[in-house]
Amino acid sequence: MKVLIAAGGTGGHIYPGLAIAEKIKSKNPGAEIIFIGSMVGMEKNIIPQHGYPIEYIRVRGFERKASWETLAAIKGIFDGLNDSKKIIKKHQPDLVIGTGGFTAGPLLLIASRRKIKTMIHEQNAYPGKTNLMLGNRVDRIAISFKEAEQYFPQERTFLAGNPVRSEYHQIDRSELRKNLNLSDSQKMVLIMGGSQGAGSINLTGKEQYESIKREVENLGRSPSGHVIVDAYSNEVHRLLGAADLVISRSGAMSVAEIQAVGVASILVPYPMAAGNHQEFNARVITDPGGGVLIKDQDLTGALLIQTVESLLEDDERRQNMSQIAKKQSIINAGDRIYDEINKLMEN
Repeated sequence: MKVLIAAGGTGGHIYPGLAIAEKIKSKNPGAEIIFIGSMVGMEKNIIPQHGYPIEYIRVRGFERKASWETLAAIKGIFDGLNDSKKIIKKHQPDLVIGTGGFTAGPLLLIASRRKIKTMIHEQNAYPGKTNLMLGNRVDRIAISFKEAEQYFPQERTFLAGNPVRSEYHQIDRSELRKNLNLSDSQKMVLIMGGSQGAGSINLTGKEQYESIKREVENLGRSPSGHVIVDAYSNEVHRLLGAADLVISRSGAMSVAEIQAVGVASILVPYPMAAGNHQEFNARVITDPGGGVLIKDQDLTGALLIQTVESLLEDDERRQNMSQIAKKQSIINAGDRIYDEINKLMEN
């Protein structure tokens, strides 16, 4: 079986693709998997690190406001369609999977026209533009939240959950903390803002890394003795597994990873997310008591410090939050997706 996986842009699209690829390879070691991305997304750096080949099509995202960049993006649509035709002709895949983002659009569109089996995976409760466009064309639609089913043809849609890589289900907390030189008495707070960073919670991404690092250095040694600033990490499972508390945006994959590991959290949804889907993602954890929700417009430094200190002082509450978060996880998301792949291949 030869599979093309279009997974590009941000980590929220790339890591589900990697998790699906991992599941396919574990069930069918002989499967050939090739990732399709663009040179303007994070996939060019992430995918090769996981050992998968990747090829590129010429596409780019649209700006929110009309500009010269918008014209370039329109040209990119036609370039992407032409490149997708060449890739489909070259590889003759049995299945094409898209995980959202502008890379998936042209490849899935061409594959569906060629009557090749197709599947998309939607990570959020409110679907992204690409997946909404593709919903009436693909053979199967994997959703992560039941609320998303209203946007897609019911007969093609199934609830899968967000698949995370196996590392998130194989956490050895003691070993991970030992590797970070953390004693039993030390508390570790992990702050992450998704693959792009998040300015309002003073988080870094690659673009903000140098300025945030300088600010931390200018503050001198912190009261706890340890402040580490990284632009990005490919091993978030190690950090989540060692953490006592995580402060995070609530992108779908961040929420899925927090659930899979089972860690107490303070979630600050990105306020500009389409359909306010990050708040809904957060509430999957926070409404039953698995975390604390702070809306971006309500966030202040004082409130954040107060909430962090309160949680760090209450070991029992954090433990309860961890257990609740883990119970919300759909731990067999990869298996659900693979089962539907099998059904597709049999038809």
